[in-house]
Amino acid sequence: MTAQIFKIRRDILIPFGISAGLLLCLLILALLGNGSALERVFLVAITLITIAFFLIAWDRRITITDQGIVIRKFFRTKEIHRDEINHAGCVILRKRVYLLLTTTRGFIILSNAYEDFSALIRNIVAQVGPEKVEEEVRAQAERPVRNRADVISLWFAVVIISGLIILKLSSI
Repeated sequence: MTAQIFKIRRDILIPFGISAGLLLCLLILALLGNGSALERVFLVAITLITIAFFLIAWDRRITITDQGIVIRKFFRTKEIHRDEINHAGCVILRKRVYLLLTTTRGFIILSNAYEDFSALIRNIVAQVGPEKVEEEVRAQAERPVRNRADVISLWFAVVIISGLIILKLSSI
């Protein structure tokens, strides 16, 4: 088996990146225009936090190899050998699905924000073996729950920030 890489879905990353870019534009308008000091401080904080979270989400990836799973987060990499995984469970909260992997060194939580989440689950089930996997996890591999609320709220944020930029430009 070759290594398979799973990243955060593009339909989440695209509006998230646009929101971060629009916030940066709004910050520049506030710094160059006649924005108040409180507005500038607030926009600096929100913009930096949003850009940081975007970079963290953009860099996240899971690699499934023959030996196990490699989880890469911002500035961190965690390798889990297939024999270290004791149990695979699943928690469903509304349309969010969290895959819980219990290992000898702790636990790992993976969400359905990753692209092709059902293939990710199938690969993990193949790695772990059916005796360590709950039935609910197998059901998610066959009939994955898709969370559209995150995407809708991110596009809503793009619209709101665009409106704020228009308001800011009309007052200049």
